[in-house]
Amino acid sequence: MNKKIISLFLLYFLQFYATSCIPCNCDPVRTYERIYNGLEIKAWDTSKFQNEEITDSVYKNAFGLTISVEFELNQIASLHKATSVQWASFGFASAYAMSCDCPPDEYKTVDPIESIVITVTDVQSQKTTDITDNFYTTGYNAEQITIGKLFENRDDWHDHFRLDLVKYDNIPDTSVFEIRIILESGKELVEQTQQIIFI
Repeated sequence: MNKKIISLFLLYFLQFYATSCIPCNCDPVRTYERIYNGLEIKAWDTSKFQNEEITDSVYKNAFGLTISVEFELNQIASLHKATSVQWASFGFASAYAMSCDCPPDEYKTVDPIESIVITVTDVQSQKTTDITDNFYTTGYNAEQITIGKLFENRDDWHDHFRLDLVKYDNIPDTSVFEIRIILESGKELVEQTQQIIFI
């Protein structure tokens, strides 16, 4: 009698265990190559409640840049249709709101960004100065760090940067900023701002 009860209980348990394993119907996992091919720069006045793109003049202590590295994606592989298993709570799947955890697509950067160099040209004298360390950005822990420090622990994919000018004693009153993105291969992506007039 005990064996029958144990067998029934075991059969009952296995039924719930089997129905608690729900396969997810995931899309195929695709692999893409990311190829950097361009650069967009915007100069900002950060003195107001909301940042505004510079159209006139700006204070040096309220100057910022955003750098967006443009890229194209080429699909290089499409792996088999991924399946994922979602474990419900012993067959009571309808009692729980469940979602499937499907694996994401993969992105590989062909030629990653090695560094950023920022120079300023004095419009009056045409003198050019490297001012990369005059700009700070926000690091992973929300601390303000230099661009060089950011790249010491960078991820493979960095394509958008927000920079604030924090040292401005060597910034001319009428300036043009040039940004050079240097890739690991040595290739450079270069862009300049419009002429910036500082108050």
